[in-house]
Amino acid sequence: MANLLMRIREFFRDYRATKYREELRTDWGSALIYRPPALVIAAMLATTKIRPTTVTALGALLLPAMVLAALLLSPACALATVLVLSILYLIVDCIDGALARATGQVSASGHYWDLVADLAYRGVAYVSVGYLADQLFPWTFAISQATVLAVAAWLAAFARMARNNLDRLAPAQKPAEMPTTGFNFLSFLTGLDTMFPFLVGLAWATGHMSALVLWVLIYSLGDVAISLNDARDRFRSG
Repeated sequence: MANLLMRIREFFRDYRATKYREELRTDWGSALIYRPPALVIAAMLATTKIRPTTVTALGALLLPAMVLAALLLSPACALATVLVLSILYLIVDCIDGALARATGQVSASGHYWDLVADLAYRGVAYVSVGYLADQLFPWTFAISQATVLAVAAWLAAFARMARNNLDRLAPAQKPAEMPTTGFNFLSFLTGLDTMFPFLVGLAWATGHMSALVLWVLIYSLGDVAISLNDARDRFRSG
C-alpha cells in the first residue's frame, strides 16, 4: 500500500510538472474532473502487464454499450446509462496516455487508436443523446435532434482533424517560445467540450434539453471556426 501511494504521488507530481497548466488552459474539464481518478488508476496499472492499447480497447467497448443502452432501455434509464458510460469513457481516455508515459510505451499506433476512439466517442455519445432527447423532449422542427447532434459530432471531428493536420504541417512554437497566457474566456469555452455528459445531465434535470442540442451545434460550429482561424494565423506567421 505504501508503494502504491508513493506511485500515485509520483504520477500526480509528474502531471503537475509537465501537463497540468497547459491542460487547465485548453481542457479544464479533463484536468479537474477526469484526470485525477485516471492518474490513480494508471498508477495501479503501472506494475501490471496491462498495456495502454488494451486500456484504449476497453474504453472503446463502452461505445457499443451506449448504443445498446439507447436502443434497449427505457428512454430515461437509457439516457442516465449513456451519461454514466460517457463519464467512464472520458476517465479511461485519460488513463491510457498516463500509463503509456509512465511505462515508456508511448507509440504512434497508440496515439492513432486513441484518436480513432475519441472521434468515435463523439459520434456515438452525441447521436445517442439526440436519439433519446427526441423521445424525452420532442420538438417541432422538421429535423430530429439526433440529426442535429450527428452534424455537431461531424463538425467536432472536422475541427479535431484540422488541428491534427495543422500541427503536422505547421507546428506551433515550442513551449519555451510561446507567450505565457493564463486561463481566459476562450479557455473556459474550450474546456466545456469534455463536460458534455454533465451539461446534458443539467439540461435534462432543468427541462432544457432542446436548448442544449442547439447550443452544442453552435459550439461545434465555433470550434471549426476557431480551428480554421488558428490555421490562417499560423500559415501567415510562418
